[in-house]
Amino acid sequence: MKRFLLLYKGPATPPNASHEGWPAWFHKLGEKLLDKGEPLRDGCALECDGSTSESTTHLNGYSLIRATDIREALSLLRDHPYLSLGDGFTIEVYHVG
Repeated sequence: MKRFLLLYKGPATPPNASHEGWPAWFHKLGEKLLDKGEPLRDGCALECDGSTSESTTHLNGYSLIRATDIREALSLLRDHPYLSLGDGFTIEVYHVG
């Protein structure tokens, strides 16, 4: 089995945003869920000249899952509650390792 990093990308969500459906989705994954992750906030970008900027990619959080290949990883995401937030909310999937 391979590991895949899920990056939740989209508009900023308020601190009190509902995470309804997430616990059930995590439970459904069972042993394929390696790390449910955490929300990301207050990001900063470090530039090559040493300067910093608050202009960062719009990442809202991450998770780490296990799957046999990218196709299986994508199939596990079909009913992810994050995607139900609408246009502008996506999940990027990266093979780790």
